Amino acid sequence: VILFARNIETPEQVWELTRDLQREALAATGRPLLLAVDQEGGRVQRLKAPFTLIPAARDLGITRTPEEVEHLARQVARELALVGLNVNLAPVLDVPRSPACPQWDRGYSPDPEQAARFGLAAIRGYLAGGVIPVAKHFPGLGDTLADSHEVLPLAFSNDVQREADLLPFRQAIAAGAPMIMTAHLKVAAWDERPATLSPVALQVWLRRRLGFQGVIITDDLEMGGITTSLPAPQGAQEALAAGADLLLICNNWQAAWETARLLAKDTCLAPRGREAAARLNSLRQTLRGEPAGLPAVRAYFAR
Repeated sequence: VILFARNIETPEQVWELTRDLQREALAATGRPLLLAVDQEGGRVQRLKAPFTLIPAARDLGITRTPEEVEHLARQVARELALVGLNVNLAPVLDVPRSPACPQWDRGYSPDPEQAARFGLAAIRGYLAGGVIPVAKHFPGLGDTLADSHEVLPLAFSNDVQREADLLPFRQAIAAGAPMIMTAHLKVAAWDERPATLSPVALQVWLRRRLGFQGVIITDDLEMGGITTSLPAPQGAQEALAAGADLLLICNNWQAAWETARLLAKDTCLAPRGREAAARLNSLRQTLRGEPAGLPAVRAYFAR
């Protein structure tokens, strides 16, 4: 389950919502839910005050040290865990080249090494605070000029190896990042399809060449980078076939049910589905125990 600002009122209400969702899931399946939110910073943070407000990654990369970013991420993670959230769809590991890139303020630095240092610090902080981080957006949106929320961007780097863009992801994988989010991005030298729907991007590059063994989650399949060519359910079908494990549909709940029906009918995808389910079950097993009680939530945010 992913929460957005429209689902959020107060810390107490979020705690009650996540409690009820987990009770339903455990009663139905015996397995806990992954409960996610975009608490990235800057213009992308769903939880407002009294939760800690996070500066944009670009500002953090200029004004803070990696150690300070790690401390901030740990504090943010503890607040998320306090209200029952266990996945943060952050940090951004994109390496934006210029202010013309839509990711300019969301990336830590135009320097790949600097972006990696800050991104790894955030990953360490989120993990230490009890929340699963999600490194995004593979294979990097830093060399784009279009917004994947609206259209499918084209990577303009001439480097087929994408060394600058992949360096932060390589280091995050080596450091044990548990989840990576795909980008709706066309790397013409790799594939005509968006990376989210591309076996070349997900299986050849992310799995084999970079050695990632964790959970691959798509970016929202209702974004224009996908839906200008395919409806979300068909995009989800292609993403699962390409190698994604978790399919993100953020707005239209009817599309989520249609996707479930479509995948259930596609017997050819059953082995791929079982592989994805096994990864997700392994990830669920890393979740920590019960969240704090409501009095502890009230006491913390009253401060």
